[in-house]
Amino acid sequence: MKFAATMFPLTQLLQRWGHDMDLLSILRQIAREQSSIRLMNIYKGLPISYDTNIASVGAAEVQIPCSKNHIACLYHQGESYLMGESIPVVIRAKVLRLSLAKDYAVLSDFESAQDNIGKRMQIRVEPGEPIMASLEFKGSSFEFIAPLADLSANGASVFFESTMFPGRLSKPGSELTMSIPLPDSMAHKVKKLVAQKTTGELRKTLPPQGSQVVVNAHGKVVAVTPDVEFNRYRVSVQLAFKDLSRMVILQYISMRQSEIIQDLHLFAEDLYKNKK
Repeated sequence: MKFAATMFPLTQLLQRWGHDMDLLSILRQIAREQSSIRLMNIYKGLPISYDTNIASVGAAEVQIPCSKNHIACLYHQGESYLMGESIPVVIRAKVLRLSLAKDYAVLSDFESAQDNIGKRMQIRVEPGEPIMASLEFKGSSFEFIAPLADLSANGASVFFESTMFPGRLSKPGSELTMSIPLPDSMAHKVKKLVAQKTTGELRKTLPPQGSQVVVNAHGKVVAVTPDVEFNRYRVSVQLAFKDLSRMVILQYISMRQSEIIQDLHLFAEDLYKNKK
């Protein structure tokens, strides 16, 4: 479809295409109208967004100016999600090349993505050091140990190797109890919180293990996602953190959020130092 002779506003184009959308043509029209777009990436569980525009559109790719931090995100992830008021669907795109000298990215291979990408409200963070969580499924006497993938105020995800995956127990809707040992850096913060919460019931929710603090919570499995590349499964669980446990989880998430942003900044500095 050519637009050199006849120009249509983006809203008219969408009406003409209906559900059969030519994503590159949409991006070309957005570039002509100089509308803003948002790049969305996930770095160590944390959503990183950058508002920008489309500088140019080629035969199968677009060129987009980026910040140094977002260039680092694209280098790390190899793809990005495009969204905005002028884009009717979330678009997933692969990184074709990056220019560190001029701070722009060239994206290609566009496809529609899930609508919930970039719209989630809960911040998720990956642990800085490996954290081994304990899971006990309702109706089973076994305790399963699995590495924590990420953590939010309302839940967590863990990884199971394919050979150790309890498929019968970890179906969506399955109830369980999860114990999450937080690192030593949280111990002194918990002592301050416990001093403010004196009831015995609250103290029992955070049993100490050496210098660690273990957060216990009940919940249910909400999703199971195969990870073919690493021959494992990602099990996502909705958890009900209560009282002091929730306060500790929120403090840990805040701490990791600051660490991840600092890590991204350092990663960008190293990338530009070595590649420019």
